[in-house]
Amino acid sequence: MCGILYVQSRTARPLQQHLTAVDRLQSRGPDFVRYQHKDGIFIAQTVLHITGSADFYNQSRPDFFAYNGEIYNYQQHGLYHSDTELAYQAARDNPSKFQLFEGPWAWVYWNHDHVTYASDPQGEHYLYRYQDDDLVIVCSEVAPILTYVENVKTDVPYTNKCWTMQTQTPWQGIERLEPGRLYINHVPDISIDNIWAWINPKQNQTQAQVQEEFAWLWTSVMQAMTPKCSAAISYSGGVDSNLILSQLPQAELVTVDMIGKDPVVDRVKEFLQSEQISNLKLLPVSFEQYAEQYHALLDRTQMPAQSWSFVGKWMVAQHTESRVLFTGLAADELFGGYGVYQHIDYSTERSHSPYSQAGDPELWQRCLNVYNGNARQATLLMDYWYQVVGCDAPGQDRISGAWGKETRNPFMNKRIMQFALNLPWEYKVNTTTKPVLKHQFLQQWPNLLLPKQGFAGHANDALPWLNITIDPTGDRHQDWKQIACKTFYEHN
Repeated sequence: MCGILYVQSRTARPLQQHLTAVDRLQSRGPDFVRYQHKDGIFIAQTVLHITGSADFYNQSRPDFFAYNGEIYNYQQHGLYHSDTELAYQAARDNPSKFQLFEGPWAWVYWNHDHVTYASDPQGEHYLYRYQDDDLVIVCSEVAPILTYVENVKTDVPYTNKCWTMQTQTPWQGIERLEPGRLYINHVPDISIDNIWAWINPKQNQTQAQVQEEFAWLWTSVMQAMTPKCSAAISYSGGVDSNLILSQLPQAELVTVDMIGKDPVVDRVKEFLQSEQISNLKLLPVSFEQYAEQYHALLDRTQMPAQSWSFVGKWMVAQHTESRVLFTGLAADELFGGYGVYQHIDYSTERSHSPYSQAGDPELWQRCLNVYNGNARQATLLMDYWYQVVGCDAPGQDRISGAWGKETRNPFMNKRIMQFALNLPWEYKVNTTTKPVLKHQFLQQWPNLLLPKQGFAGHANDALPWLNITIDPTGDRHQDWKQIACKTFYEHN
């Protein structure tokens, strides 16, 4: 997890102002900082070094490459000392090569003549941008941008189950850039890669074939993603985190117990061997603690708690000792994990999922078209855009970045996504949800398929400690929407 900052200004700005902004990114890259400041341009990277050699950062060159990412298959592309070296050459010479790389990435390349930048197509890493007549800022997070511009909050409607923000932010003039799009001198150019191109639905597969393919693929992807340094799992005792555990049996395990919310958390040790139990860190969370950490999250990220689960994720990252943190992000959207998928009245008119029912009609039509009018498949893809790209992925990124951790999300790996996006419907939702993943899980834990709440938090229960008042409706979800909005818009 690294931090990127690019500032282009017509008005001369002191170096100290730029370094103050870099300080806001320091936690994302605690190893060291590198920057250039020349001719109205300031460009910097805060570095968390994980993969390969760090020699790239010690070499002098006329241009500058600020990079946040991991290319797990970088050694397959030549004799490179690190993924950063490969990414630099691709950004400089041929950005289209990024479609061949496996892993999340965002970058800015500046050669004193022009600037280019892009972020990965799956929406895992990202870039924010602010522009006016004097200033252009491109950055990994919102908070550093706010050191340059007036802090004006703007209304962003909260319409779906979670507070989705696709391109907009709740800050005036700050936008999130399109995943997979190349920008040249701040103008959108070609699509380097996009998940629409990954979809070509398969037909006539038997369940045995599907399970065999996934078993092999899961092992292969996890091997590629496993770092040489220590790693942790955001562990819940559910299907997704246990599948990760099956491939990382020695990992540090960090679990939050939102007291009284999750019946599985009291049984997580049943999944573990004795050595794994010694690697388990269980964090009980009271209402008061939830409120305290909620405010800390807002202070650090300068963005809303878009989901009640964010506080749990915040505490996991805070208490993780390893530099790399694995999560089960996107498994439910890609593999059909939500119980509501068994009961939705699917329609080609729009998504009826609570996660994307108020979505953009044009995006819905594109989801529908890529699946040849299949409303069920289109609904899950729409949920991916709204729940993952618009909420969970950027949230997990900035939460982990606040604590100097690199998040790895194997269900968002390109090969896993291509597999899931092309699965026939009956292998996503059937007599059970998420059948492919559950089948794989049951091979190792045949009697422990338990219902869970995961990171469900205490937002409503913590209201007396959140320093706001709402108009109670009697509906916990509608009350949560008030809480999420008021805590952000009334927070200083």
